Order: sequence, then C-alpha cells, then structure tokens
Amino acid sequence: MMRKDSFGSDGGSYGPTMIIDRCLSLHNLAAMRDEGREQEVTIGLSTSTGSLQRYGSTSSVNHLDDLIRTIRFQVVVWYVGALDVMQGRVAAKFRVTLFWNDDGGGNEVRKRMTRSESSEWKMQGRAKALEQKVSNDVSERTVDIPPLSILNAVSFDIIGKPEVKLLREKTKLMRWTCLYKAVLFQDEVNMRVEKFPHDEHDLCIKLGILAHRGRGRRWDQNKWKLALATHEDSQGSTRVPHGLLVDHVKIPEFSHDTKSPLSFEFVPLGFGASQQSNSDECLEVKFHVYRESNYYDRNIMPILATLDIVATSFLLIDATSFFQRALMLLNICFVEIGIRMQLDSHLPNVGYQIKMQRILNHSFFRLLGLELESSLVYYLVHLHGWSVVHADIIDTIAGIISLVYAFVMLHIYYKDRRPSVSPIHTLSHQLVGTPSSASLIFRRQVSSNKV
Repeated sequence: MMRKDSFGSDGGSYGPTMIIDRCLSLHNLAAMRDEGREQEVTIGLSTSTGSLQRYGSTSSVNHLDDLIRTIRFQVVVWYVGALDVMQGRVAAKFRVTLFWNDDGGGNEVRKRMTRSESSEWKMQGRAKALEQKVSNDVSERTVDIPPLSILNAVSFDIIGKPEVKLLREKTKLMRWTCLYKAVLFQDEVNMRVEKFPHDEHDLCIKLGILAHRGRGRRWDQNKWKLALATHEDSQGSTRVPHGLLVDHVKIPEFSHDTKSPLSFEFVPLGFGASQQSNSDECLEVKFHVYRESNYYDRNIMPILATLDIVATSFLLIDATSFFQRALMLLNICFVEIGIRMQLDSHLPNVGYQIKMQRILNHSFFRLLGLELESSLVYYLVHLHGWSVVHADIIDTIAGIISLVYAFVMLHIYYKDRRPSVSPIHTLSHQLVGTPSSASLIFRRQVSSNKV
C-alpha cells in the first residue's frame, strides 16, 4: 500500500469540511445547554469557586477502566471514480471520522489549565495528538489516536491535515477526522462482468485498527471494540449518524440505490491477522452499484430483434428461390458483423464470455442456421423430388423455432435488467429527509434561544 501526503489546500475540500464544522457547532451548542442546566441546579448550593480542571488532569478519576469502550466510525463518501473491472480498482474520495471517549491512557499532563484557556490539537505522527495553547506557550499534553488503516488501499493521499477535537469535556469525547483520496482494490469475484451490461457490484472500503490491539496494549481489542457512530456523536450533522453517500455522487456508467446507498458491516479481520487477533474485526463500508444499460437495452437489442424477425420472414420466399434467400440472409449477417465489431470496442476485455457477447453470437448463429435450412430445402426439392408443400412445412417449422429461440434469448437478456428510475423520482427521494440550509439555521436559532 502506497501513501502520498498532500497537505496543500484543496479547492474541493470545503464541501467535505462543512459536515465536521456543523458537527462541532452542534456539540458546542449541546455543551452550552448542559452547562446552563448544571449552573441552574448548583447555583446557591456552593460558594466555592475553585478552579476547574480540564480533561486529562492528574487528579481526574478514571472510572472507565473496567468498562468496555468503543471506537466509533463515521464514513462520508464524497466522490467515486470510474470502475476498472479489468484491474478491480476504483478511485474514491471519502472522509473517515473516529469518535471515542478517551480514558486518559495516553495523556502526559505537564500543567493544569483552566477552562478559559483556549487550545487546539495538532497531530504528532500517526498515533498521537499534541494539545497546544493558542498563545506561544509550550504544549500541555498528548493524547493517543486510534491508528486507522485502509485495508484495501492500493495508494492514497491525505487532503489537508487530520483534525483532532475534544468535543465534550465532561465525557471526554474525542473526534479525529481525515479526508482521503484513495485507489481501492476490490474483490475479484465481485468484479466479474458475466452479466454485462446488467452487471452489479458491491464497492467496498475496508477500515480497521491494526496497531496496538494486543492484550494489554493501548487499544486492546478486548477492551476497545469497534462500533458505528451514534446520534450523540454526530449531533444530527448528517442524516445517518455513521455515514452516508452524498447526493451529488455520480459514478460513470453506473447508478446506485438511493434508498440504501451505503451498508456498514463488521467482519472478521482476515487481512494481516495473526493467531492472537482472530477475534478482531474490521469495518466494511459497501455501496451497491449497477450498470446503466439503456444504450444496449433501447438501441442495440431492438435492432437485433428486428433483424431476426426480418431474417425469419425470408422463409416465406419459395424454396426454389435459394439464391434470393441466401443473398438477403447474408446481407443481414454482414449488418450484424458490423454491429458486433462496433460493440466489441466498448465491451470489457476480459478472459471469459459475457452475456452481451453470448447474445450476439447466438443471433449470428441463428442467421447461419436459417441459411443452412434454406440450402437443405433447396437440395431436397431439386435433387430428391420433394414437393413445394413439404418444403413449406419445413420452412414453417424452422421459422417457428427461430422466433421462439429469439424470444428466449430476449428473455435471457432482459431478465437481469433493473427498472429505470426517472430523474424526478431520484431528486424527490434525495430531498426527503434532507434538511435545507434555512431549516438548519432555524434549528440552531431555536437551540440558541433555549440556551
């Protein structure tokens, strides 16, 4: 797996940043509401104004030692490139966000800070974040970051810089987020295109925590379990707390199911797993895509079906007129050869036969069969003295077989076709449950007024 760090500004990073900014704002509003309630309850009960210690101080009581903790994932997919079925790869741009309630296991506290002192977290390597004050003073403490791994990445870039935030002081809720642009390899079986142009695929992003997962280590798999982000983590910043495929994603030559675009599943870790980590898991984020086949369904197949019907109708010509029959059938054969040569340049170049090639082959073989039937009938009439009536019976049987065979092939072709979805229906579905900017602003104003 190759990695390239790209910390320069990206013109397209504003959109992926809006979600985390919205999440931070909603957490700040929720924290303000919680603090307001606490002040109402405690006012008048104590006159002590002792300094409040921030999360990570040496005197804080670690009451989470004996509990099973979770590292919660949120994945938002912003872009999916063209699918390369030959190499089994796809390019994607996605943001991965991790939430966890830190137990202070990685904190190195040098000084107590008051609530009024502002600070920010800076990444220090891959598995640690360093907290720094806005002023020029020395840093205060470090916190361990779950070392995320993209298990099926051929290469990836980091857009911008990873960000770390302490969202809730009371619950020690931390958030780490990073925007990736990666080339992902897919399962070979899942990339097969036997049903082209009606092939369907499950594109997958595999994420996991591989380092320090042994017993007694920082991210012991027996204590730190993998889970999906909850509403408490996202605070409604996304329609689905644990992630989604944004509405503007358009995969070239493919469509996806707008009702359930992403599926999240934890599966046993098979990549790089040892005997000690058999019980560990990784997250598979899958989105089901299917090829847009309207070009073949509405252009190529109707032409082939029409040519087959016309070729079968030539059997109505008298059996003694073999030259006319053969000439017309051969002309249709040449037309289909031209269509085949044109289509071959657009078909996937794989080492097995796909459905479109099989349909084209059977259509061509059917024309050659009608050609052989015409020559056989001509031979029987002129050399064996068969009557024209018997020849017509043979032509009728051959015509019926040809038409039935053509309809069977059409059924085989169209049975895997998905019903087309109109753009108006797709747009209406995307708008349902999608909060507008005005509604979000109104909700925030209402929340602020309540605080």
